[in-house]
Amino acid sequence: MTMIIKFLKKYFFIILAILIVVGSYFYIVATGNVYTHVRNDISSKNTIHKVYVEEDSKGFVELLDWKTTEDSIVITVKGVKPGRSYVIIEYDDLTSLCVFMVHKNGVVSYEKYFGNTTGSNAVIACIGVYLILLACFFIMKYRKSVKESLYRYDNILYLGLIIFIFYLVYSQVTALIYKNGIGGALSSAAGCTQSFVLFTWPVVVITTVVVTISNIQLIRKEGKSWKNLLGLFLGLVLGIGSLLPIVIGEILFYSKTIDVHYERGFGRFLELFLENTVSAYVAYLECILIGTIIVAIKAARRIPAFDKDYIIIHGCQIRKDGTLTKLLQSRADRAVEFAKMQKDKTGKDIIFVPSGGKGSDEVISEGEAIARYLKEQGISEDKILLENESTSTEENIKFAKKKMEEHSGSAEYKAVFATTNYHVFRTGMLAEQSGLKAEGIGSKTKVYFWVNAFVREFIATIVNEKKTHARVALILLLVQVASILMMYVSEAILS
Repeated sequence: MTMIIKFLKKYFFIILAILIVVGSYFYIVATGNVYTHVRNDISSKNTIHKVYVEEDSKGFVELLDWKTTEDSIVITVKGVKPGRSYVIIEYDDLTSLCVFMVHKNGVVSYEKYFGNTTGSNAVIACIGVYLILLACFFIMKYRKSVKESLYRYDNILYLGLIIFIFYLVYSQVTALIYKNGIGGALSSAAGCTQSFVLFTWPVVVITTVVVTISNIQLIRKEGKSWKNLLGLFLGLVLGIGSLLPIVIGEILFYSKTIDVHYERGFGRFLELFLENTVSAYVAYLECILIGTIIVAIKAARRIPAFDKDYIIIHGCQIRKDGTLTKLLQSRADRAVEFAKMQKDKTGKDIIFVPSGGKGSDEVISEGEAIARYLKEQGISEDKILLENESTSTEENIKFAKKKMEEHSGSAEYKAVFATTNYHVFRTGMLAEQSGLKAEGIGSKTKVYFWVNAFVREFIATIVNEKKTHARVALILLLVQVASILMMYVSEAILS
């Protein structure tokens, strides 16, 4: 019994999805033999003289009833045998055509194989509820994950998924309102990434302008470097990626090789596939970026509990004379500030772990430079545990962890690290991956520097989780292939 409960909990949403699909099928089969179509494009100036099933398509559907209202006509048909049937509406000066398809199970759909049927709106509503439940599930997962550790990449993924799922719900609500049937809901879901990208386009433009201005300021103050152009690079990637589906559409529109003008042609669906896939990748990147911003700000603003034994100060470039740059000094000052806050609140002292090795262009190690500064601030030498061999953030954590373990012996200890605000989340993530449970505090920096540095951290985090993103990219590709194939089968082959 316990194993069954665990299985149900683990695969709840997969089981629920299967139940919805199976239940929807039987519900539509049970109710779909009779279909009522409401046509709203009827002018009150035209009088309807006759409604009948076209002679060549008789025997597939039976016309049960038709009636008119002020601006519409309501036609009710019943499926007789599988096939396509045409119902003709004759007005004063024109003739209108309604296409109905009867499936092998007797279900009647309008226009397309996966078109609107009796019961299809209830199915779309169920899918919407399923997506809302899925979003709530990820919200709970996010809250639980953050409670366990703020420095997990899962937190970013959960936030990105939550944002996109709610937008997907919006697309399903639109399909429900316009009553486009299951095929319409599928088309709306497949294309919702395009609408999401277009919806966020103004934000992308503003972001690109802001990072461009900050990059110009950064280059003026820090000098020319490819690293100082990363913010502009990301803005351009998002901007170009957002416009790329439109460009693809324009190129294919005038192409003599691929015909995208025939509604049921392969070229039209190839165009949809390319546009939707590019939009899906851009939308995913935007959702991950939004999630990263939220988590990074949350990590940078968090104040850890005042029960720490050690505080690691992460090193960075020092001046030629061995003194601290403003960036590194702000990290050391933030560590001293936290130590004072802890002492005032709990009376507990903390041991400083200045961390950083000696670069080829540095006169002393970064750790030694930080230690000297701490002594100038009145920190006694017995409260300083020097680490002066590391050359990267990963090594800062690894070597500082080793120093703290040697110093504490077999006793358990609690640690915190001090770094710049944009660097807190990735440092915490790397610490957790190395087995060091440590919270972070962030020091402030100039806005123009923060923007580009944050982008650098974002790109570094993306690279660090490249396998995860590769899996997501493959899933997005497979989803697009499946959805476009279903649309092609429905609209071009079976219809």
